[in-house]
Amino acid sequence: MTEKDPRLERLMNLTFAFLNADRLGKKYLTGKWIHSNVDGYQNLGETAFKKLFARDRRDLLLVGVPIETIAEFRTPDGVVQPAHRLAADDYALPEINFTPAEATVLGLAGDMGMNQELAAFARSGWTKIAAAGAHRELGGAEFTTVGDIASITAIDLDRILRACSKGLAISFSYQAAADSETQTRHMDPWGLVPLRNRLYLVGFDLDRDEPRSFRINRISDITQSGTATHPKPPAEDLQALVTNSLRRGHQLIDATVAIQPGRARELTEVGTLVARDDIPGYDTYELANVDQGWLVRSAAAHAPFALVLAPQTAREAVIGHLRAVAEAHKDACEEQATANTEEKS
Repeated sequence: MTEKDPRLERLMNLTFAFLNADRLGKKYLTGKWIHSNVDGYQNLGETAFKKLFARDRRDLLLVGVPIETIAEFRTPDGVVQPAHRLAADDYALPEINFTPAEATVLGLAGDMGMNQELAAFARSGWTKIAAAGAHRELGGAEFTTVGDIASITAIDLDRILRACSKGLAISFSYQAAADSETQTRHMDPWGLVPLRNRLYLVGFDLDRDEPRSFRINRISDITQSGTATHPKPPAEDLQALVTNSLRRGHQLIDATVAIQPGRARELTEVGTLVARDDIPGYDTYELANVDQGWLVRSAAAHAPFALVLAPQTAREAVIGHLRAVAEAHKDACEEQATANTEEKS
């Protein structure tokens, strides 16, 4: 899997901040606001921020993102300082409409000439941009490789995004688990939320009469079904809605895990690399808001190539799980040995 690129994440977050400035009620963004609110700058000192922000603006200009700067901008509290804005008229692309056949070809093109993981990575970029255009909240935004996107067709993705932006209701087939029956569900969609390498459709569930999120790889056959009657509340945080939904019935924890390079990819994909070789032969990752049961099972499956360092409760749970497996294996071997002895006699 492609490793995270802090520079690319920072530039994407900066671009999305400018794209959403109007919706935030800000014609211009000041350096102070960007320093405080855009991920990638918040931990920098004043001087380091100014140098990095100036370099990032130059980089964005080189790739065609027209950032304009005015030397004297008066803030609401009367302070005069430099400020910046995106020249949206020079940046926005005209609307492009594809026939179903063309959309299918474009969807398939993402899988041609590259392996499946890179195809999903390419599509995740499209999803990130399109979801932002569908009014996704940017609080705590991350640029994330969304593995689930490989499971949805280009046509279904287009229908979801169009419904979000145009205020349309949708219906779709939903299968909660591989062995469960498929249900037809109805929703007023609000947006797509990437979270820990998964992608969720969030909106108002018309069947349950409440906000709900559905993992994208469990839905199919999406159709538009009239005008939505439950628009997204302005203050609704879609990321928090998904996180709280997942938290119900699960114990979500922050964890630190040491992993040998090239191993336990389902853990590294949802973690952030924080150190290399602190433990000889292992890289150290921090995992935020992961289900403890999933972490214990995954770390045990990859032992000894993955070691849970913290929290202690999860570490002890992994050890207990491995001991239980070893004991069960020992009992099975003894039973097999007894059976073999009886057969010989």
